[in-house]
Amino acid sequence: MTEIKQEQVTTLYRKTTLGFWGNLVLAAILTLFLFRHHRSEFNDQSFNYYIIIWLALLVAVCFYRLNLTRQFNPSHYHDPNSIVLWANKHILLTTIINTIWGAAGFILLPENFSHQVLLAAILFSVLLISIPVLSISRFAYSIQLFAVLTPILVSLTVKPAYTSSGDGFLLPMGILIFAGTLFSVSEYIHRMLMDLRDSQSSLKKQANTDTLTQIANRRAFDQTFKNEWRRTTRDELPISLLLIDIDNFSLYNETQGQRAGDNCLKSIASCMEVVTRRPADLAARYSGEEFAVLLPNTTMENATMLGEKLRAKVEQLQIPHPSSEHKVVTVSVGVSCCAPKTEEEKAEAEEDDVMFPAMLMNAADNAMFLAKKQGRNRVAEQKCGEQRLALVLQKYAEKEASRT
Repeated sequence: MTEIKQEQVTTLYRKTTLGFWGNLVLAAILTLFLFRHHRSEFNDQSFNYYIIIWLALLVAVCFYRLNLTRQFNPSHYHDPNSIVLWANKHILLTTIINTIWGAAGFILLPENFSHQVLLAAILFSVLLISIPVLSISRFAYSIQLFAVLTPILVSLTVKPAYTSSGDGFLLPMGILIFAGTLFSVSEYIHRMLMDLRDSQSSLKKQANTDTLTQIANRRAFDQTFKNEWRRTTRDELPISLLLIDIDNFSLYNETQGQRAGDNCLKSIASCMEVVTRRPADLAARYSGEEFAVLLPNTTMENATMLGEKLRAKVEQLQIPHPSSEHKVVTVSVGVSCCAPKTEEEKAEAEEDDVMFPAMLMNAADNAMFLAKKQGRNRVAEQKCGEQRLALVLQKYAEKEASRT
């Protein structure tokens, strides 16, 4: 199975309601037809029980798949492992449903030729309803095609239908031809869907990539930050952020030229790999001369260590910058971290003492400003919520100063 995107699974689950009603309508048609006409063909009263058991199994699995569909929320971010799990669940249930349909070609096969043609048409309709599976896997669809048509082909081959012309193998031959056609068409549909998926992925990547530095842009950062904040909050994990600003970059652009400035931005962007070694880590160009690095499940200590590695890596580039006091291009790094509260902190916390994403951004921005104020080319840190305390202390100092 190729890489699965959330958009594919979303499309698959949105089509489940149509598949649910399609299966129920086809099952109702087949069941009513068999109840009405089987008495002339079958003397065994237990045939009614076969129909009831078959229908009950089919309806039960269809309802279960529909219930599973309602549990999937396409608006929420799902990690790759979760996406694969959701896709496998849907494909497994669809395969079970189609296997139950295939069993109808064995245990519910009428003796009359025209009735057998109706059953074959219904089975092909079931396969058409299952076409959305091709958006995930052609192999899974091929298995379902085999599961639906093999029982009726075996039954018709062992006991050919009676026709006035004696062409008992006409129906199985027709089923084989249609099956081969559907198999070939499924290959074309699958390739078309995969090409469409790749095109959408390429366009999405272009929309989320900074054209100059070829790393994530502000749009991609904002979306990822929102998703990771929800995930870390739900799982009670720490999340850290680095804000990086190039020291005296406007002076560098003025003295060295815009082309040199662009090359400088590219070089610094290439240094981001030093701190983004995990799949969940994200480095982005946040603004003109600012970069941001999102570090989910990272403590303040580890984030500060990574910030220092990045600062040293940029300094080691030794890009000449005569207008800087360090004579080379350097960066100032602000580090912030929002960590889950301990049980004691939760007990002591006020009701309105809640962490918000903006608090992490503000803390990193304050820390970066502090690093510049302390002389640039350094790393400073500030925890989530510390700016609140600083604001309270500042207001208190101003109030005391107004009294004197």
